[in-house]
Amino acid sequence: MNTTIEDFLSSKEIAVAGVSPKKGNWGMTLVKELKKKGYKVYPVNPKYQEIGELKVWPTVKELPETVESLILAVNPELAKEIIAQSAGTGIKRAWMQQSMGDGAYSPEGVELAKENNIDVVHGFCPMMFFGGGMHKFHLWMRKNFGKTPAEYAK
Repeated sequence: MNTTIEDFLSSKEIAVAGVSPKKGNWGMTLVKELKKKGYKVYPVNPKYQEIGELKVWPTVKELPETVESLILAVNPELAKEIIAQSAGTGIKRAWMQQSMGDGAYSPEGVELAKENNIDVVHGFCPMMFFGGGMHKFHLWMRKNFGKTPAEYAK
């Protein structure tokens, strides 16, 4: 998982599934943070063509082939569906976003990703790596108190 996280961090283009204009939408929060960090971000949601000035892609199948990283800010059932759609696309890695509860994670989704040669990150929020402030502190706490997945421990 450590290598996959490093690959995410070094990506120049990242898709985020589950973006909407609704107040407090976690996908949109991720998009804004990634854009601040200089990433080219591709919001994905079949319900919208645009959100503000952002073009929104209806499915991962329609993303440019250069997009290799996908963050799933959706429920586990929808995450499995999007991972299935990712087969045969340029997507090489998927991050099953987690905040409270399981987030986008499901064991079936992880298995489906593996079957389709898509590396998976799960178990914690991407903001711990892409964000700052309390998010970085949260990562530090998890590393120092043994709560980080063993695959990431250095």
